[in-house]
Amino acid sequence: MSPEHLNEVASITLVGAGPCGCSFAADLASQGKSVMLYAHPEHRGALPMIEENGGYLDASGQVNGRFKIQTTSDMGVALKHSRFIVTTVPSYGQNSILQELHPFDLRNHILIVNVGNFFFLSARQATNAKAVLETNISPYATRIENGIVLVKGIKESLSIWAAPPTSRSNRPTLQEELTLKEQVESIFSPRLEWCQSLIQVGLTNINPVCHSPAVLMNTGWIESTKGDFYFYHQGMSPSVAKVSERLDEERLAIGRAYGFDLLSITGYMNQNYRAQYRNYRDFAQGSPIHNKTKGAPQSMKHRYLLEDIGHCIVPWYELGLKAGLSSPTIKAIIDLASIVSDFDYLSHRRALKAAGLSEASKEEISLVLGGTIEDDPRVLAPLSDNYANINGLKTGPPIKATQVAA
Repeated sequence: MSPEHLNEVASITLVGAGPCGCSFAADLASQGKSVMLYAHPEHRGALPMIEENGGYLDASGQVNGRFKIQTTSDMGVALKHSRFIVTTVPSYGQNSILQELHPFDLRNHILIVNVGNFFFLSARQATNAKAVLETNISPYATRIENGIVLVKGIKESLSIWAAPPTSRSNRPTLQEELTLKEQVESIFSPRLEWCQSLIQVGLTNINPVCHSPAVLMNTGWIESTKGDFYFYHQGMSPSVAKVSERLDEERLAIGRAYGFDLLSITGYMNQNYRAQYRNYRDFAQGSPIHNKTKGAPQSMKHRYLLEDIGHCIVPWYELGLKAGLSSPTIKAIIDLASIVSDFDYLSHRRALKAAGLSEASKEEISLVLGGTIEDDPRVLAPLSDNYANINGLKTGPPIKATQVAA
């Protein structure tokens, strides 16, 4: 990367001050980058912890040390810090972030959504960012304990996808695409695998395979102990692992239907943690990274259901139906989670309908979520002066006077 391109990513703004955001902040700061960590004024996460520590974040594990981190709950200040914005908020908080971003002109900003979970379905016309990218999974296995972010592990690779331009006139040149890729790659410690389809990225998020069956099949233990058990070693018994593997088989089948030969859950773990596990149960029992701390949810109102079901498994199910697959295990997980949560995930979820694809065929969906403007002019309508009201977002035209310069 040329020096001028390197200078552009000397500063990063992270949106979301949970464990992932803090691990990201520590990792980037350890590389000498200027990091600003933003959190919503009503959901400040670890910002008070950092501020009470004199503006320093303590980290241990794969990232070790004390790092100076700038903090803010003012989105304008956050956007001025860098043109590279990485969000780490759970998927169910992404609409709120879009609403906060909407008053600003982001035509000079790069928005990277980590983890995406089909973010594009809800937001393809809700922001005018220069580029929108989404990844399949968090780079880190992490927890915050006793005022320290514990980075238990860093993945070997992540899948990433860049949304197609909103019009032919916005299409970057080949050199601009290569420069953007180099810049984004400099932000992430894991190797980035660039995908041509949102479907591929969305189906390679293996979190729901790990989390959702284990949460639902350990409901009694979670509610009785408030999560006081080892989620992987103790919670993923042979029967629980069997359900996870069956769910994974259906995920792989959906991938094949759309032309993708995806890694199995065990293959993914072996690749990203340099291991040789025989099967998923073997991984759950033997992974030192995932068994360093107990890590079980303290209640059923947890992102392992709220995020993984509504923003990932439901889109998988819909994509499967378009391909003629009933996916009975996936459907059973959705139904059981709806009962436990007293929440209809199939009615209140990130879905094809939000992107105007409820009546689209499998082939049309593949085109929209993996094609380009040149493939079909119907892929994306140009942004109008008034942004679309996507998935309930109450949005209006960007406020030109508040344009943010990096």
